[in-house]
Amino acid sequence: MDLDAAGLLTLKLMGRPVNPKPPATMRAIIARKPARFILKGIMTVDQAKLAVDVGAAAIVVSNHGGRVLDHTPGAAEVLPEIAAAVRGRVAILADGGVRTGGDLLKLIALGAEAVMIGRPFSIAAVGGLREGVARLIDLIRQELMSAMVLTGCRDIATVTRDILRQPASH
Repeated sequence: MDLDAAGLLTLKLMGRPVNPKPPATMRAIIARKPARFILKGIMTVDQAKLAVDVGAAAIVVSNHGGRVLDHTPGAAEVLPEIAAAVRGRVAILADGGVRTGGDLLKLIALGAEAVMIGRPFSIAAVGGLREGVARLIDLIRQELMSAMVLTGCRDIATVTRDILRQPASH
């Protein structure tokens, strides 16, 4: 369920229910679904903890590509604190602005267990159909492997935050 889409006027104009849902409603919705339930649009530790409390199997740390509120932080900015708060209690995915294998590696290093890539695949599919998507997958895989070699990561399990430059303290 795309939580951050509740602010998208275009969905409301299409007649879709886009109002925020209280925890009891979310819990009831999740309980009715036979499959694992993923909540997308998590941007705070409190939201992540609430997602765990209502029974989500996974969360997607995402600001909807910055299209909901233009002043929200990027997923990479909030991902470390969210991962620290809920790791092991819910699967943590992330998206937002991922264009390269290097971007993917950074989100893994910041705490994501998996990374979603949307817009580049939409563009590849429209521009190149199946072949375009296959080429994009190959390119991202090559970029990821190169970035892993350059940072000394032999596999995804060995990726840690230590591969990223830490900001200087003031």
